[in-house]
Amino acid sequence: MSPPYWLWLLLIFMMALTAVLRSAWFKGWQGEMVIRLACKFLDPKQYHVLHNVTLPAPDGSTTQIDHVIISRFGIFVVETKNYGGAIYGSKHDRTWTQGIGNKKNRFFNPLRQNYRHTRTLASLLGVPHEKMKSVVVFTGSARLKTKNKLPENVLIRGLLAYIKSHREMLLSQDEVKRARKAVAETRLAPNLAAHRRHVRNVRARLGARAKQKRP
Repeated sequence: MSPPYWLWLLLIFMMALTAVLRSAWFKGWQGEMVIRLACKFLDPKQYHVLHNVTLPAPDGSTTQIDHVIISRFGIFVVETKNYGGAIYGSKHDRTWTQGIGNKKNRFFNPLRQNYRHTRTLASLLGVPHEKMKSVVVFTGSARLKTKNKLPENVLIRGLLAYIKSHREMLLSQDEVKRARKAVAETRLAPNLAAHRRHVRNVRARLGARAKQKRP
């Protein structure tokens, strides 16, 4: 006797749900939600938080920033990585390595990735790059095995404490207002179309790099 129809539907649903939960998209979304929740504990009078900011880049492509926090203490540009396992890398490496058991996965150095973000944002706002504060946060169960080779802005916890540790006034209130206005007016609408455009641009950049490396 074959299983009832509803049981087949339940099985298909469970398989689809498992695939989604294991996907890179869901892990990225989950990591960003953790940071969104944490940012709610920042004083909104001092810190102005924007999430999922996609901006046009000077070269005609786009750059996608997970979180931008505008304050008089600088503009914090936060890149999130929801990774587990052991993470190996240093500030100057082109790629870092994630180790889970016997499996090794390479991924692009997030400090370099975020450097593009800070450069694009500084250019857009007309703000000196040194007033940008790059932060990389691992939100999963990752362990930084080469922490001694990494700068203090690579975190696995303590994002709020790190942000609040910056007390030097770098921007005036008027500059903060202008920065908020510029980002709001320039960012692409945070929707699926903007995400797809950014993915196309990333693939095009990666393809161009691959061609340059060929003999």
